[in-house]
Amino acid sequence: MKLRYFKNRLLKNTVENGFAIPQILLLGIGIAIALSGLMGASILNLAGSRLSRQDLMAKAASESGITTIRNLLNDSGESFFHYFWLSDSCSQAGINCPKNLAANTIPNPSEEYWSDDQWCDGDDSCKGRQKAPMCSSTTLIDWENIYRPAFSDFMDDISEQVGSDLLGAERQFNQTFKIKSTDYTGTEKSGINSIVVEGYATAKTSSKNTAFNKLRVNIQVNKETPYSGFGFLGIGETESDGNGSLFLGDLSFTSSDDIKAGSIIWRRNLTDQTICGDFANETGLTDSSTLPNSSLGNGGIWIQPIALPKQPRLSNVQDVDILVCTPIVIQRAGTNCKLGQDLNSNQTYRIDSLFATGPGSSFEVSTSDESKVILEIMGDLDISNEGIFCHRNKTEACGTGKAQNLTILFRQKTKETGNKIACDRLTGGVDLMKGVSIDLTSFDNNLLPNNSFLIDNTGTGASDQFSAFVYGPQTTFFSKRPKGIWVQSLLTNSDTEWAPMIVSTRGTYGWIRNSSGGTQRDKMTNIIITESGDLIPYLDTSGDSLKIEIIGIGNRIKSFPPGSNMNSDNVFLIYDNNPALGSSSYYLRGFDIVDNLNPHSTNSSQYSYPGAAAILKNKTVTNHVNLGNNLDLTDASETKNWLEVYNIDVKERNTNQYRNFAGATWAKNICFDTGQEITWDFSKEFIEDLVDWHGPDFYWGVSRYRGRSIILWDTLREFSSSS
Repeated sequence: MKLRYFKNRLLKNTVENGFAIPQILLLGIGIAIALSGLMGASILNLAGSRLSRQDLMAKAASESGITTIRNLLNDSGESFFHYFWLSDSCSQAGINCPKNLAANTIPNPSEEYWSDDQWCDGDDSCKGRQKAPMCSSTTLIDWENIYRPAFSDFMDDISEQVGSDLLGAERQFNQTFKIKSTDYTGTEKSGINSIVVEGYATAKTSSKNTAFNKLRVNIQVNKETPYSGFGFLGIGETESDGNGSLFLGDLSFTSSDDIKAGSIIWRRNLTDQTICGDFANETGLTDSSTLPNSSLGNGGIWIQPIALPKQPRLSNVQDVDILVCTPIVIQRAGTNCKLGQDLNSNQTYRIDSLFATGPGSSFEVSTSDESKVILEIMGDLDISNEGIFCHRNKTEACGTGKAQNLTILFRQKTKETGNKIACDRLTGGVDLMKGVSIDLTSFDNNLLPNNSFLIDNTGTGASDQFSAFVYGPQTTFFSKRPKGIWVQSLLTNSDTEWAPMIVSTRGTYGWIRNSSGGTQRDKMTNIIITESGDLIPYLDTSGDSLKIEIIGIGNRIKSFPPGSNMNSDNVFLIYDNNPALGSSSYYLRGFDIVDNLNPHSTNSSQYSYPGAAAILKNKTVTNHVNLGNNLDLTDASETKNWLEVYNIDVKERNTNQYRNFAGATWAKNICFDTGQEITWDFSKEFIEDLVDWHGPDFYWGVSRYRGRSIILWDTLREFSSSS
């Protein structure tokens, strides 16, 4: 521009004044001006490049800080730094700390909590659910002596130079960075961590920072669950369940895959470090050698209250009443004790309660890859005393059904405010964690425990198994074998007006008025209580005085034997685990019935509200008959005569039964027993097919967190001036 202006002035003067400059001189002047401009620009550029280069070095240092923290927290090895993705922190040099944290605030993730009112369930001292476990499956996670100090040093130490490990590198400036703060917003499923980092360029000959760059980077954080972390067993509903919600007993673990991998997730807040590394003992597990392989990163037993997914959505639900699947009922045409016969489409059934208890009793469901089945249970499920849950693959034999093709959901109505079922941690099975006497004059359903799922056998063959995905966060799942060798048979009651049956309901003893009847009143569950109003836990053996097994129930159809003082028309046949209190092992005990606790209606039966209560009488000569330490059923024996008076038929229990489970169960309590082997199969194929059916939320288990995509990269600029 200046050169063109200068040339125009020269040409104008030549025309006006008649003065001519030789072209060679004009060309020389132009070259000189051009060279002077280039030299000036070079001088200015040289001075500016030193500043720009330092700025770039500071920027590169801050970017290195982001890369370094991602590498640290995304460590996919055996470390637990990934839980710091979920925390807010502020370094010593922090000024504008997130959420008003004080400077030098470095969290212990195991002391931070997700807010969860449902988990706390009215407990004012409950902080929520722990964000991170205190223990791994095998040992203590040393947050205070290893992970927290290491992360604090990483945040505060700027002596570590970028590229300091490059041998022989020559430089005029050193590059360092400082992580100022991390700020997490989101849930345990996913969120965003906003990280502020400063990068510095420092003269090598001094410690003075000659340039710095400040970045705020928002990183998307997601959780990942490996196969080894998948929760085949999930235990615990609320904070109050504590350590009473799990007893594994003689459970052992198998796998149909090459590698046995999977997790048992005990949903508890843990503050006691002393049990770390001894989870097997804490759970009552007899043999820990069969546990899944925890060396794969997760696997084994974990104590961590991670959130459960919500129940799968249901559609096209077919309502089914209470099912009492006795040998008589399952022979009836069109019985609902055989479901899933349509093998061309998925099916969903809503069942009030389901009982297959007693020799010859059976419930059958057929599934396939093309026809999956959901059973929504509104009340109790009882498979016991030689009763069978027969899950078929199409029309194949019982036990061939795939776990991933059958889902059993439990829907609870009552809220535990009185009696609460927990595991018996001495001998297995269930017990009452706290007991409130039942007042029959002003009966309250909420004083009852939550519903239960009892299954004490899976068949008579070694390959027979119960296979399903059981989702019951408010339900007690338990398996315990009785000690008594006798079981009531219902076959002879087919023609009687009253064919009662002993069942388990809400983890306690109950009874059904007429197992072969068809009215609502016949099939509704009823509770059994003592004269003081206490519920009786099913197969309880740990009580101080009442250690009984209620084997059978009957009503008088014949006259009493001559000379007897007995006058009770209704009796229970009982096996006493504590005969030292003055009775023989087997005896008859009378009871009274209090009816109309709830209306005999669809609503009552749907949520297993009891229609009546049987009050077990205390021992007197008018309501108690000793039958000896074994039942003598020979013709004309006194025992046989008494059982015939009450129309009670018994047979010796089949001890050739197995308990093999496959699939997953997520329940409030999971209670097994000792003395007889139980197996559970952990299958990778089951995980994949379950998620394909119900969605990725059901890939549930111990997770690792990873910082994925960067969704915001913002250079923060600070200005200061002096007066």
